[in-house]
Amino acid sequence: MSLLEIKHVAKNFDDTVVLKDISLNVEKGECVTIIGSSGSGKSTLLRCINLLEQPTSGEIVFDGVNILNKGVDLNHVRSRLSMVFQSFNLFNNMDVLSNCVIGQVKVLKRNKKEAIEIAERNLEKVGLKDRMHFKIRDISGGQKQRVAIARALCMNPDIILFDEPTSALDPEMVNEVLKVMKELAANKTTMIVVTHEMDFAKDVSDRVIFMDQGVIVADGSPDYIFNQCENERLQSFLTRRHRSPVERIKEQPNLFHSVTLGD
Repeated sequence: MSLLEIKHVAKNFDDTVVLKDISLNVEKGECVTIIGSSGSGKSTLLRCINLLEQPTSGEIVFDGVNILNKGVDLNHVRSRLSMVFQSFNLFNNMDVLSNCVIGQVKVLKRNKKEAIEIAERNLEKVGLKDRMHFKIRDISGGQKQRVAIARALCMNPDIILFDEPTSALDPEMVNEVLKVMKELAANKTTMIVVTHEMDFAKDVSDRVIFMDQGVIVADGSPDYIFNQCENERLQSFLTRRHRSPVERIKEQPNLFHSVTLGD
């Protein structure tokens, strides 16, 4: 049995259909990357997996249990399916260490001494032990995202969900976050990563999933997705991604004046 089985999941927001009949399995130790244009449903799928959004229909079977069943402990599920958000979602009034301790104490009921020891170990993993007493507002965006990753690791999750973890970062900060994620993948941390970083998808992933208009269009190895799959929608997406940012903006002049539901 797979660690995670998503079966025929759909998600509607009123009359807007964002996910249509999504089915996929994730194995323990696998790094699965989800790519696709904005509005394709990638982030909504992640939010359904850890129940930040309730699917309209379907099943999400995690470790043998359908977590959509009534009576499921949401906090317990979310501690095992930790999420790293694009906007960090840290407590800005706390220091780095406290951000990594609070969830352990409140949700996992660890004593504070043990929680601090675990937090220190994980902050060392992401290269931030020397910043653990800094306030969140006093560190860089790249450091904030590494704190968010350390916080997720502190919960000993079975799967870490990454929702475009580099999209809010300046270009020079992207590599420091991707370096940590590559190390996690090398250590066989189970990860589902929504990203626009094609090099990460190509070089680090075990599997790549391409979504378009709320459906999975292609699913396979990086070599298959980037070199072999002849699906026209995938090829169009990859061609656009290889154009320069200026070229892409020229193609979409209203890019900065629109909001798309269901990324």
